[in-house]
Amino acid sequence: MVPVPEHPFGPDRAKARVSARGIHRSVAPRRYVDRVARPRISDEPRVTTAVRLPESLHDRLRDCALERDVSVNLLVTRAVEAYLDQLPPVGEVAP
Repeated sequence: MVPVPEHPFGPDRAKARVSARGIHRSVAPRRYVDRVARPRISDEPRVTTAVRLPESLHDRLRDCALERDVSVNLLVTRAVEAYLDQLPPVGEVAP
C-alpha cells in the first residue's frame, strides 16, 4: 500500500495518495476507512449514482456515519427508504 502524503490540514484531511507511477487517486481519510463497517443490507444489485448535497449537509451525514460506525451509503439508503415509505400515494399529494 502506498503511504498517504502529509496534508497541510492533518492526515485525516488527505484526499489523495500517489501510486508508484505518480497517479493521484481519491481516497477516504484513513480514520473513516479504518472505522466504518460495510454491512451488506441487500442482495439486490446496486446502482451507483451521484447526488449533489450542500457541504454542510454532507458534513453532518459523514459525522453521523462516523459516530455510528456505519457507512454514509448505509445511512443514505435507510433514509431514502424511510422517506419513500412515508410518502402518500400520488393521488393524495396536493398539486
